[in-house]
Amino acid sequence: MSKLCRPTVNFLKKVVVVLLIYVTIALLLVAKNDLISIWNLHWTSNSSTTWRAASGYVTLGQVSGRLANQMFNFAALFYVELKTGREAVLFNGHGARELEKYFSLGVRRLNRTCPCFTFSENLITYDVRIEEAIRSRNATNSRTIMLHGHFLSWKYIQPAKDLFRAHIKFRKDIEDFARDFLRQIIPKGWTAGQFTRVGIHNRRGDFLKQYWSGLGFTTAPESYFKKAMKYFADRYKRIQFIVASDDTKWSRDRIKYDTKSSDVNVTYSVKHSPGQDMAILSLCDHVIISTGTFGWMSAWLANGTTVYYSNFPRNDSFLSRIYIRFDYYPPNWIPMQ
Repeated sequence: MSKLCRPTVNFLKKVVVVLLIYVTIALLLVAKNDLISIWNLHWTSNSSTTWRAASGYVTLGQVSGRLANQMFNFAALFYVELKTGREAVLFNGHGARELEKYFSLGVRRLNRTCPCFTFSENLITYDVRIEEAIRSRNATNSRTIMLHGHFLSWKYIQPAKDLFRAHIKFRKDIEDFARDFLRQIIPKGWTAGQFTRVGIHNRRGDFLKQYWSGLGFTTAPESYFKKAMKYFADRYKRIQFIVASDDTKWSRDRIKYDTKSSDVNVTYSVKHSPGQDMAILSLCDHVIISTGTFGWMSAWLANGTTVYYSNFPRNDSFLSRIYIRFDYYPPNWIPMQ
């Protein structure tokens, strides 16, 4: 009996040895992958070496659009950082050049952030899928979250507003320029700090072109600005309106306040860069905006009372079908036509 069992015992020993070898190889492969992930070195823009597991980051894909659109993208990073505890970073080549031209961003720049899990936004609105996506351990484990989209919603910004404000600081030369400009345009006989400043942004330019207007983009009429200016003039004893626009002639001709009162002044910001105009508007007490993201971001930075042109997008247009107004404008902003 013992002779018959001996081959069987030997066979079982060999099976166990083979299984142990396979298990050991599998564990070594897992360990190798973990080491690669942990020791994945990233090089910052100042050539200093840092390391962190790739799963610790959230970043942007290739950024498009101009200054304010890039700011919406940048804000979305901090929404994810707040929700997940990841570090918001930018990779070299992200394309947010306008952003860096005017702001000191206070985030690290890395040459490499992937392997990545990419979240792509569906519509020009708040995308409810983001909550599930960024919390999915199966999808994001050991991978950087990379955001693609527009993220044009206060719902991304409001929860992380303190984080965003801490990182979206104007460069010193831009802020100094804006403060100097505001000092220089104080009306004769007025005293700094004893009047209210209301910024006005009037977007026209490309929105007048057939392609954009055909999609549903609109521009605000003269009557809207008169009504919005009256709203503030009725509430403040002495007030200065500062108008910034991509159409200076139209603005000079039509954005005026019909009164001879010495307590109302209208001044125009002319021939300044986008960053300089935004910095000027951000330092105002309140802001009136027409349409477009530039005015939106300028008003948000000012953090006062905001009046916006509510006839946007045009009803029954393509844009109106992919855009939710109440996701775009904060609920405490005042709509007006």
